[in-house]
Amino acid sequence: MTRLRRPKSGRPVSRLSVGVTALAVLVLIGGCGAPGGASSSSSSSAQLVPVKPAKPISITVLDGAGDLAVNKPLFDQFVKDNPDLISGIQYQAAAAPDVAGKVKAQQMGGVPSTSIVLGGPDILGAALSQKLLLQVLPEYKKNMIDLAAVQDAGRKDFQAFAGGFGVLVLYQTSGPFVATNPKVVSTPPKTPEQLLEWAKANPGKFTYAQPANSGPGRSFMMSLPYLLGDKDPKDPQKGWDKTWAYLAELGKYIKTYPASSTILNQQFGSGQLDIIPTIVSMDMTNRRNGAWAPDTALSVFDNQPLVDDGHYFMVPKGVSAETLYVDLKLVSYILAPAQQVKTLGPVVLTAANKNATVDNATAESKLLIQKWGRPDFYPKAFAGKTVTPLDPAKLQEAFDIWQRKVGSKLGG
Repeated sequence: MTRLRRPKSGRPVSRLSVGVTALAVLVLIGGCGAPGGASSSSSSSAQLVPVKPAKPISITVLDGAGDLAVNKPLFDQFVKDNPDLISGIQYQAAAAPDVAGKVKAQQMGGVPSTSIVLGGPDILGAALSQKLLLQVLPEYKKNMIDLAAVQDAGRKDFQAFAGGFGVLVLYQTSGPFVATNPKVVSTPPKTPEQLLEWAKANPGKFTYAQPANSGPGRSFMMSLPYLLGDKDPKDPQKGWDKTWAYLAELGKYIKTYPASSTILNQQFGSGQLDIIPTIVSMDMTNRRNGAWAPDTALSVFDNQPLVDDGHYFMVPKGVSAETLYVDLKLVSYILAPAQQVKTLGPVVLTAANKNATVDNATAESKLLIQKWGRPDFYPKAFAGKTVTPLDPAKLQEAFDIWQRKVGSKLGG
């Protein structure tokens, strides 16, 4: 999903400059000494008992993944429907790599003003490594919606990645897909090898945004071990030899790795680039808002595995008992079917609640899906192979390796 990426305003890097089981993930996060493991935080979170506020309170939401593009209307409706609990919500945004640092600075300064963090496995992993989050499950299971009733196998796998430190609030099979300018690219590449050959013949006309701050960038990166036949697609350190070699070679024909998906999308829409990787939300949004031409072509590689994506609702350490009470009520509210069905259409085609489907979407959403949801393409693409992303710790590892072996070598 982390498919809905908020832009980072920094400069791009230039030439000058899950097929794992829930048990395995929980062991990784909570057992074997992993940073931010469950054993290190469960006791502190269990000491905090949610208390209903005596009067309405205000909370602050920090979004590092563009999640509010989907869920902000639900948050706002919660405020309207619960005036006895909440007086308002302050919304803040940060680039994904900056979220953990911002929360940590608040906690170290003794002013933990952030009530909720929204983000994908990348933000979760960074927050866990610094032990910044409360473990909300199973500690507060009785205070929340029954997740077993709203999650199927795929959603449960994504929920398991959080190790209890986050609640899945956005879920989709996001990509990667290959977006092309049909006026320039008459035959889209069907394999990574064909993409490499095209990039050689058209230097500077293909790129992808830095994976640490881009849903399409990380989806593209995580799909390559499957496409290239690497030894272990779940182990970027020991199992991605072909992937790292391929990305290093591809980098010889890339001028810049944009610092965000937003910059990438702008460059593609303006004609600076002719091929980019993308995901469902960005394809739909950019054609709908006019950033891309309506006839932008979309394709997939042969035997392309699509990477599932999701965003989490996370509660930082240091919140008050009253804030925790409101947080738990809020996440339960937005996961109810009546609310989740409202998220379909403008940006995504699936919801965090398995019971919210296109079939029971609103009339307005159905019209948007028909117009912008590529009904002749996406259903067929989604019928293919899907894989879970790297777990949060491995994803952080992949970002570090990419920077060393690929990003820092640009122009070298």
